[in-house]
Amino acid sequence: MIANFVTSTRIALLVPLFFFVQAEPSGSWAALAVFLLAGLTDVIDGRLARTLNQVSRFGAMLDLLADRLLTFTVLVGLISGGALKGGFLVAALILLARDLIVASFGESVPNLGFKVSNTEKVKITFQFLGIGLLISPRFFEIYGEDQHSIGRYAISISAALTCVTLITYSRRTLAALEEMRRP
Repeated sequence: MIANFVTSTRIALLVPLFFFVQAEPSGSWAALAVFLLAGLTDVIDGRLARTLNQVSRFGAMLDLLADRLLTFTVLVGLISGGALKGGFLVAALILLARDLIVASFGESVPNLGFKVSNTEKVKITFQFLGIGLLISPRFFEIYGEDQHSIGRYAISISAALTCVTLITYSRRTLAALEEMRRP
């Protein structure tokens, strides 16, 4: 299936992406290019699956895994490269923990199916904007802040929104678990 091949390509891109983020913790065009290519595969695989009628549970699971691994790879690379420290490190850890928590919710309540809310979409936008700004080389400055600083703030906003969405997900999961316990 072509869509699954495209998704697998995203996973294969994680090794060079991690290398580039590690080699240049202050940012590199190579890291940004690989990150954007990985993001492009995320758009393409879903469209291909729907267009070619190749939508499958395996493909959906592989896509979700690739998305989580992309976030994990970049954030761990930025943390270990020293680009995220202090409160910004905490923000990155919240984003990493979110994926584990949401995956745990999904395992505890089969077919829970979290619908992506508008808050989640804004959170994702800030997360990928922040990552993109952090992994690229310095190329602009606004009011004395370079794009790496702006990227750190975007990651922090994403982490704050993550906390909001986790409350919603927790409530839905608890309600579903309560429903499952009823005879």
